[in-house]
Amino acid sequence: MSWFIKRKKLVIFLASFLIAGGVFIATGRVADTSSEEVQVEYSSPVITHAYALKKKAILYNNVKLTQAINGSSFLKTAWYRTHAAKLSINGKTQTAYQVKDNSGKYTFWVLRSQLKSINSNSYKLKLAGANNRFYHKKIGFFGDSIPSGWDGYHFYMNNSYPDWMNKYLGTDNRVENFSVPHAKIVGKRFAYIGTTRVAQDLPVAIKYHENDIRNMNMIFIHIGTNDYTNYSGSGSLRNVIAHLKRNVMAIKLLNPTAKLYGVLPLTRYDANGQNRQNMSDMYGYTFGQLRSAEAKLYRQLGVNVINFDTIAPNLITDQNKDIVYEDHEIHPTPQVAQKLGYYLAKYLISK
Repeated sequence: MSWFIKRKKLVIFLASFLIAGGVFIATGRVADTSSEEVQVEYSSPVITHAYALKKKAILYNNVKLTQAINGSSFLKTAWYRTHAAKLSINGKTQTAYQVKDNSGKYTFWVLRSQLKSINSNSYKLKLAGANNRFYHKKIGFFGDSIPSGWDGYHFYMNNSYPDWMNKYLGTDNRVENFSVPHAKIVGKRFAYIGTTRVAQDLPVAIKYHENDIRNMNMIFIHIGTNDYTNYSGSGSLRNVIAHLKRNVMAIKLLNPTAKLYGVLPLTRYDANGQNRQNMSDMYGYTFGQLRSAEAKLYRQLGVNVINFDTIAPNLITDQNKDIVYEDHEIHPTPQVAQKLGYYLAKYLISK
C-alpha cells in the first residue's frame, strides 16, 4: 500500500474518531504528513473556475499536502481555483489546485481528482422554498456573453449564472443554454465556440433551435448590450426593439405555453469607468433608454421582466464595478455569476 493511500486512510480514520467523540472542528488540523514525499514541480495562477468537493475529499493547508483537513463540512460550498500545481507523489504525477470559497474566508489546496463539476447531480444546492416546483422543468436561455458564462476573456466552464440558477431551483435537467458571446438582437451571424459552429444572433439562434424551444417550460432572453455598442450595425433603438418584438413573437409562436422571461442588460461602464446609463451611442440612444424600451416591450407582450438592479440590489454598483466585473466594464466574475444565479432563483421561487 502506497504512502499516500495510507495517509488518506489515516486522515479519514482520525476524522471519523473525532466526529464520533463530538470534537470535530471543520478547520482544525487532522493530520500532519511528511513534505519529503511530495515534490512540487511548479505552481502558477490559473483561470478561475468553480468546483464542488467530492464526498470524501481531503483539503490541505499548503501545496505540499501537509496538515490535511476533512472536507465533509464543505460539501455544499462552491470552490474557485486560483492556482494549479504539478506534484510528484511517490513518483506519480498529480495536479493540485489552490481553491477559495466564494466569501474568501477559506483557502486550501486539493487534488484535482477530489473535485467535481457544480453541475454534478450529487451536488445539491436546492433552496428550501423551491420544493419540487421546478424539478422537471426544462429551462432554456438565449442571449449574449453574460448568460453564456464568458468573462470577457474566456468561459467559466459550465458555471454560468443559468447553471447556478438551475442548481438553486433544484431541477433535474441541465439548462439548455444557447447564449453566445457578442450575440445581438439584430443580426444573422453564426460563430465558432472552439471548433463548433453555433447560431450567434438571436434570430438565427431561435431558428436553429426551434425543436428545443418547443420542449421548454421556461425560456429566458438576456440580450441587447451588443446592439447598443458603437458600430454594431443594429441601427436605431426603434429598429432594435422592432427586431426584439419579432424574435419574442417567434418564440411564443413555437411554444405558446412556456413562461417567458426578459432579462434586462446588466449595468455597463465605459473604458474610463463611467456608467453608460445616460451615455448615447452613435445611434442616438442611451443605455438606460435601451433597458427601458426592452422592459416596456416585454411587458406589452406578456413576458416577465427580470431586472437584476431590483432583485439583487447593490450586487453591481459604481463603487464595486472593478471587483465584480472581470473586465471592469460588463462581464461578471465567476463568483458574481454564482450570486446572479442565486438571486434569480430566489426571485423565481418567490413568484
